[in-house]
Amino acid sequence: QPAARRAKAAQRPAADTTNTTNNNTGRKKKNKNNLIITKTRFINSYNNTMLTLVIKTTKKTGVMSVGVGSSRGFHSSARKSNWDLMDFKAGGRSSESGITATVFGCTGFLGKQVVNNIGKIGSRVVVPYRGDGMEARPLKMMGDLGQIIAVPIDVRDQDSIDKAVSKSNVVINCIGNTMETRNFSFRNTYVDTNKAIIDACNKAGVQRYINVSAVNASLDSESPWLQANAEADLLVHSEFPDATTIKVTRMFGAMDKFINQFAGLANQSPVTPLINNGEQRVQPIYVNDVAEAITAAMLKPEAVGQTYYLGGPETLVLKDLINDLQENMYIRTHNVIPVPMKAARLFGYGLQSLRMVLPPFSIITEDDYIQMQYDNVVPNVAGGVLGIQDLLEHEPKKLSGPVLEQLAHIHRGERGPEVTSSKGRRTWDEVKI
Repeated sequence: QPAARRAKAAQRPAADTTNTTNNNTGRKKKNKNNLIITKTRFINSYNNTMLTLVIKTTKKTGVMSVGVGSSRGFHSSARKSNWDLMDFKAGGRSSESGITATVFGCTGFLGKQVVNNIGKIGSRVVVPYRGDGMEARPLKMMGDLGQIIAVPIDVRDQDSIDKAVSKSNVVINCIGNTMETRNFSFRNTYVDTNKAIIDACNKAGVQRYINVSAVNASLDSESPWLQANAEADLLVHSEFPDATTIKVTRMFGAMDKFINQFAGLANQSPVTPLINNGEQRVQPIYVNDVAEAITAAMLKPEAVGQTYYLGGPETLVLKDLINDLQENMYIRTHNVIPVPMKAARLFGYGLQSLRMVLPPFSIITEDDYIQMQYDNVVPNVAGGVLGIQDLLEHEPKKLSGPVLEQLAHIHRGERGPEVTSSKGRRTWDEVKI
């Protein structure tokens, strides 16, 4: 075997080095097989690493492969037979958009999607993280080599926030929480954190600031969560007038805290209490559509200083939505019951008190029930408001499609020849999917 390989290698034509040139654009080498190899070395000034761009071409088939190597490793595109089929184009992750964005809340439900959408247009993304950084490590796959930079922060340490935005021209704040803890109240999370980030932006001369808020945010609301969001909105536009505010309805997607919240509760509790008989209207929006809208707002000059209200393409009744969810989870008896507000708040407070022992997706907090008093839809005001249609060129995704995909990890799995539901006894093929 080794002798055969050496004999085969000896039969290969030797490389012709007479056609080798050195200039400012790189080093080109052409051999007898008409294979041209171009190597260009340059330095990544952000992290001081030496990068080498290698392009292999032939006169007949065009580009065969493209690769970038550095002291950290080497990666290249798959070999293609011609330029049209090559998986490499301007504007992709390997391009350079000129944007350096810091995304706070990058490890959260929305923040991960924002990092991915900004990274795939060739932007450098700074991802501040708390703790040991294990949650931030998967984000490095969302950009080209060296483009996703993890930075440890403490939201109560102004110096660490200053460092996270010091080299950025865009800052996006996706920080949020759904329940208060002994360390962070809603006001700490939304108002104090926004104040610290804006102070850092003003010091660093950041050009664009985008803050994510809620459509129902109001100082007159009974919900402390909505009050804190409204107070943060006023702070942002007073301290940073050119800021863009993105107000969203409830978001859905894999591992969300909306659909999974009710689905998890249905698995853990014999009843699902709803106030107002569950007649509230909801307009859920797909999380990746929100991330794409944030990226579009970052790139649009006309979005400076504007407020956008983002909602999904369909308006649903909460009770009907939960009934459909439980049917798709193969729950034989629907357990939605109407309860008065006091009983619902007491139920939510009890679940919140047991958050250390209950699965996180099955917790509906007291503040969640307070928010259920209001329709969660884009406001209908005279003259209209800026919405998702002003940021996206495509139609937002409807809730009906991805529901089963995200419930696969919690459904009861009663896959049998027949399924019983409130609509009668039907065969499995007739169940709505």
